[in-house]
This record gives sequence, C-alpha cells and structure tokens, in this order.
Amino acid sequence: MRRNRATSDLKSSFEIDYPFIPKSNLQLLPGQFWAIPLSNGRFACGRVLQLPPVNYSYGKKCAFFAGVMNWISTKPPTADSIAGSKLLAQGAAHIKAIHQTGKEILGYRSLGSDKIAVRLETNAAYPPCDVVRGFKIVRPATPSDTKKLNTKSTWGFRVPLIIAERILVEGKKVAYGK
Repeated sequence: MRRNRATSDLKSSFEIDYPFIPKSNLQLLPGQFWAIPLSNGRFACGRVLQLPPVNYSYGKKCAFFAGVMNWISTKPPTADSIAGSKLLAQGAAHIKAIHQTGKEILGYRSLGSDKIAVRLETNAAYPPCDVVRGFKIVRPATPSDTKKLNTKSTWGFRVPLIIAERILVEGKKVAYGK
C-alpha cells in the first residue's frame, strides 16, 4: 500500500484493507483509529491526528501525531461507535505506540466529521519558541502563549495506554489544559 503525502488526507486516494499493522507512517492517514485494551477488559480509542510534513527529518517514517479519545466500550472501536467522541490528549508519537497499545489500525473516520483538530501548543515552555499545531509552526509565541497553552509533548510507546488508564479507568484528571 502506497500513499502520496499530497493526497494523504483523501481516503479515496487508495484502497485500504482493515485491520492492518502499520510498518511506517506512510501507511497512516489522519482519522485512522486503533483499540487500546484496558486493564478492566474494556477498550479506549487512539487516533491518528496528523502526519509530519515531507521535509520533516527526525523520524520522518515513524513519527505521527496521536490522540486519545474520550471514548470507552466493552467492544473495540468502530467508525460508527466513536462518532462524536472528543480528544482527551494529544502528542507526537512513534509508530510503535500503535504496536504496543493496540497492535493494529482498525479503521478510518474523518476527523472533520467529529470536528477534531490538533490543538495549539507551544514547542517549548519558555520564549523564544513557536505556537504549533502538531508538526506545523503557526507563529512565534508570545509570553502570554507560554502561560496559557500547553507545551507540545512527545509520547513514549505506551503513553496512550497510560493516559487512557488514568482518565477512563481510574477517573483521575490528567493535567492537559492550562
């Protein structure tokens, strides 16, 4: 399966057989989702939010922007069952985050259908830094931005599972918004 980055957000640009285990981010599309099995026998949902630009150098074939959704069920997620779910947390991730928290991509649902967008963050805690939306630089950050926006995080392989467990199973609040 191949995809052209210029048409990567067009689901119709090629046929995809679900489920599949991605070998690189070249097989990913924003909107794809995977099941995150939880300790209580239920499932959470991870989503592909964004892919790095073509000129991205660090981890260009394995990096992507991931999200954990505010969704839990006794069955793995489907495009219909996750409709309307909101984003709990987001972060830059490695393709192994999918492998270690759910193994395979189960399907696709347009992020636009649920009004999901990568949130604005800063790429450092203190100026000088930039306001970013995932991998995309939006503008230079102001001191006010560093106070009110979260700092972009890079997730370890099991972070989507840890976030889902803490929020959806243990009911703990995770400090995401400032």
